[in-house]
Amino acid sequence: MSVAGDHSLRSWRGEGLVSKVFTERFKSFTHPDDYAIIGCASGESVNHVTLPPLEIESERYKLSLALDGHIHERGERLNEEVFGGSLLTRVKSSGITEALEATMRELESSYYSVVIAVLDKQDESSYLLVARDPRGVKPLFVGYNDGEMFVASESAPLDVLESMGETLTKRHDLKPGSYIMKGDDTLLHRQVIAPKPAHCAFEWVYFARPDSVIEGRNVHSARKRLGHALVETHKLKELYDSFEGESEDTVLIPVPDSGRSVCIGVAEALGVSADEGVIKNAYLGRTYIIDDPDYRKVASDLKHNIIKETVQGKRVIITDDSIVRGTVSESVAQNLLKAGASEVEFLVSYAPIFHRCFSDPPDKPLAAASYEGKSLEEIGALVAEKLPSINRVKFNSTENIERAIGLPNTGICTYCITGKNPFEE
Repeated sequence: MSVAGDHSLRSWRGEGLVSKVFTERFKSFTHPDDYAIIGCASGESVNHVTLPPLEIESERYKLSLALDGHIHERGERLNEEVFGGSLLTRVKSSGITEALEATMRELESSYYSVVIAVLDKQDESSYLLVARDPRGVKPLFVGYNDGEMFVASESAPLDVLESMGETLTKRHDLKPGSYIMKGDDTLLHRQVIAPKPAHCAFEWVYFARPDSVIEGRNVHSARKRLGHALVETHKLKELYDSFEGESEDTVLIPVPDSGRSVCIGVAEALGVSADEGVIKNAYLGRTYIIDDPDYRKVASDLKHNIIKETVQGKRVIITDDSIVRGTVSESVAQNLLKAGASEVEFLVSYAPIFHRCFSDPPDKPLAAASYEGKSLEEIGALVAEKLPSINRVKFNSTENIERAIGLPNTGICTYCITGKNPFEE
């Protein structure tokens, strides 16, 4: 966390849960009237000294910045050092907003959401800068009241602020290709590059909280629609006509958390009830990003525990957001069988993933990579053959995903499932 104000910019860093790093002692910190605060929680295992936000300094400005992004041309992560270095080079000969605009134009084919706390040593003032790339691949959400601006990677944290008594008079997604500068008495919103929307579809499927609204589309509702689409696409109502009569032998459960909304959609469309069968350890991170397959399997076992009473002796129909490499799905299915399930069927809300996301490691294996061009039924059967603990796999279609999200298909990025590259025009 960095605080710019009171003629200084100070940062605090530490490893562990936010509540353990920023303890009661921070409540004694009194903010000056003119201040900017930014915070960044990193999921990467790095030395705490190098944790973002990153501080950089010129003769006039001291900056602290945090971002999430990727350099498309170089196929590597866009980090604070790269963005900050470009900004610092320009800020030495121009004002901070001019330097930011030039940096955004230089990185026009990158994607990022960035927040910057600024201390202007010359004017003895501080302010907050937020910017988003022209494609808006990653979300960034802002809210205002008469004197303050709040920024988050999605809308849900601002809901929490309001429930705690904060009043916001305006809320919106930051428009792609634009930035906002908020000072004590100033609010500047400028469009630098014309928007070329390519919002990541996986935000609605997996990344985002279900209570968030991204580009006007609620995540929970989109996931429920994906569940409805699975039932319709695979004619599950007809296929599972005997579901109600076999309710003692069949159970519908989600993989938490992103599978829960999908499960509700499937249950609504089938006219059946669902149950909890897999419980997630909330203190473990996202296992799909772990490169080592053996460690990924161990992490998945630690992350998911099975309620034996729910699944014992039953055919388990389980909803999940995606099958990327298959290691986690296979691990969950193995544990279900160990707990007494008679068989396991996966209903997957996302489509088969054929292409690695721009920010994924180049050697990342994909469960469906070699099956592009085949039907959903064929791909599901082939993926199930690869995963011995899973009897059947049923995927959603690209068209279903686009309809469920509800944005124009030219406005979302589906590169990983369609190969359509929004950076190649």
